[in-house]
Amino acid sequence: MYKLWARKIKKNKIIAQLTIKSKADLPPKENRDMCIKELCKKLDLSVPLWMDKHELEFENFKYVTFEADDFMDEIDFDKLIIELIDDGTNL
Repeated sequence: MYKLWARKIKKNKIIAQLTIKSKADLPPKENRDMCIKELCKKLDLSVPLWMDKHELEFENFKYVTFEADDFMDEIDFDKLIIELIDDGTNL
């Protein structure tokens, strides 16, 4: 199972959070992209731009932070943090 946790942060407080699970048998990047789209849909957000810096942050630290510049639309919070809880591998 692949699981992501998203948190909308405003003034250093969590104003909304959501966890998404995927049981699809897809490669990790496809699972991640599918889960992020679902998270954004449920949080009523546009999907943020995924840049190389986000890829590196996610690969190295298992979380990524999106700020206002990463969204095409205006946002009403300071940042969106998406963290990998379970990548579906049994270590």
